[in-house]
Amino acid sequence: MNSILIEGENLFDGNNLVKDEPAVVMVREGYIEAVGEEAQAKAADASKTIQCPGQTLMPGMVDCHNHLSLDPRLPDYLLRMLDPVPELTLKAVETMDMDLKSGVTTSRCLGDKEFLDVHCKNAQAEGRLLGPRLIVATRGIRALHGHGFVGNPYCGVNNIRQAVRENLYAGADLIKIYLTGSLMGPKGLPCYFSEDEVRILVDEAHRASVPVATHCIGGPAVNLAIKCGIDVIEHGYFLNFEDLDLISKNERWLVLTPSLFFTDDRLDTLHNNLKKPHIDQRPKVAEAMSAAVKGGVKYAIGTDGMHGRLADEVEYVVSFGASPADALAGVTSRAAELCGMADLIGTVEKGKRADLIGVVGNPLDKITDLKHVQTIIQNGAPIKIDKSMSC
Repeated sequence: MNSILIEGENLFDGNNLVKDEPAVVMVREGYIEAVGEEAQAKAADASKTIQCPGQTLMPGMVDCHNHLSLDPRLPDYLLRMLDPVPELTLKAVETMDMDLKSGVTTSRCLGDKEFLDVHCKNAQAEGRLLGPRLIVATRGIRALHGHGFVGNPYCGVNNIRQAVRENLYAGADLIKIYLTGSLMGPKGLPCYFSEDEVRILVDEAHRASVPVATHCIGGPAVNLAIKCGIDVIEHGYFLNFEDLDLISKNERWLVLTPSLFFTDDRLDTLHNNLKKPHIDQRPKVAEAMSAAVKGGVKYAIGTDGMHGRLADEVEYVVSFGASPADALAGVTSRAAELCGMADLIGTVEKGKRADLIGVVGNPLDKITDLKHVQTIIQNGAPIKIDKSMSC
């Protein structure tokens, strides 16, 4: 059987920097066979050796909030979600390639049009499409009068029940509902769905053993989400201490996506003069994000469609007060737990899928080193980033 020995300078196993073992991993038939001294002892058995001098080996990253066909590089990018589905699918093919080559080997997708994410998921799994393995929500569910450029509008208990069942039939791994907008408005933070509507959505999903995530930035929707059993709060830009305590006590998840407020080139491509209110509200968002990472809430990290730039999101989270190791866990070990895949990915240990990256430098000392991914192994196969890669 083909085996690959991967040798680096340091090893971050998804939780900690491993100091008492060599940074060596043996991969066989798509899985990690051995790590550290055990892997080193099997070096002679390797069919191939990939040397990663000066690199920190770590698990392949998990983008915990993505949209395949959303591309913030494009002017008025939110409105481009109205493009024809074939055009959106072409964008998805391009962005999946970008994400994988930045070190993202798994991507949790929180809504795309007309089930195109399901088709991309299947094509990737079959080896017909290069990109991260996908966890998909299919169509986002939003209120007719509510927020959600990537969602479809549904109103009333019966319509919502039907929408959830259609999503599940199409292959949804999770269900996504938009409870709030993304900015604090003059009337605060309204919630766009009734309790009956949210309850039926959660009931339908949970009866099929499928988790529910909500676009929710704060306000009354947080209490409604927890009360109705929603599993994951996405974004949480304006959560207060009471919200965070409620999320923590009920053992729910929070996914942080800071770039919408803090990345200038993303704000430049918004429509209708939306840049200024995002900049104006940065201080409140930074306060909420800081409270979240310091407050003991279980969190993971996503890009919300900033393809190829998950490292930027991790850097933001560190700037809010997280340690580098804790922030890195938000895109590795803890991210895998959120996705229900902790038995397969997220850590460098024997028996896990061989999803590994090599980062030039050491992101535990300097978090910006995470931007310098030089080596990518997905399912035990080396991924060529550019022509200079030896593998």
